Amino acid sequence: MLLDSSVECPLLAKSGHRLTGDKHAQGRALWAHYYDEDIQYYVQKRLSTIKTVLFEKSPINDIIMLEEPKRFSMDYDYKRELLSDGSTRPFKDIDTFKRVRGVVSTLRDKKKMRATPELVSFYAQRSKQGVRVRGSSQDDCIRHICRALVQGVYPFSIDIPRYQYIVNRFAGMKLYVTIDQLKNAKRQPFVGNIVFNNSTNRSLIRSVLKQFHYKSESNYQEWLDLLIHRGLSNPATMML
Repeated sequence: MLLDSSVECPLLAKSGHRLTGDKHAQGRALWAHYYDEDIQYYVQKRLSTIKTVLFEKSPINDIIMLEEPKRFSMDYDYKRELLSDGSTRPFKDIDTFKRVRGVVSTLRDKKKMRATPELVSFYAQRSKQGVRVRGSSQDDCIRHICRALVQGVYPFSIDIPRYQYIVNRFAGMKLYVTIDQLKNAKRQPFVGNIVFNNSTNRSLIRSVLKQFHYKSESNYQEWLDLLIHRGLSNPATMML
């Protein structure tokens, strides 16, 4: 998104980190990084401290200029619960707070991903339901389709097809599901609204339903409502 010169870009929680340019240029840089999909880094310059110089094992023996890589932290900190309209409120209990903050830490520190509202909402919901993410997004999507299919979860038909028929229909799409996987899908409890909401997964669900000859006048909206996680979108985007 580009901002014209009339838009004010205040700096929030800059904490002594200095970016290049005037306050408007710095604000625009921070605003741009807010929409980056990846975590971005910049170099912070600072003087070495007296404590560092006096430490006997320190390789630094003078007051010199040091450069340190720092990452932009542009994600919401989730000290309060973020709502779909961009407002916040206190978490209802400490367990929910810890779960959400744990998701944020995992995304940023282990997965090296932005803790966007969409991802935090998605992974927090899965954590609450005790559903692990295994394999690719496509694998995960197919796994939950299979659970609903072999368990006859509405709007999937209660007349459950034979396992070999299901295997053959997936193979026709060059998606390979085994009978053992279907037997496991039958045993595992189905949890709704747990598939990540992106265009690839929505398209995959519709393609599978067509392959299994399901008819729909709403472009398979009922099935999407069953499977897709309807989480938070980006609050800043909502307000633009």
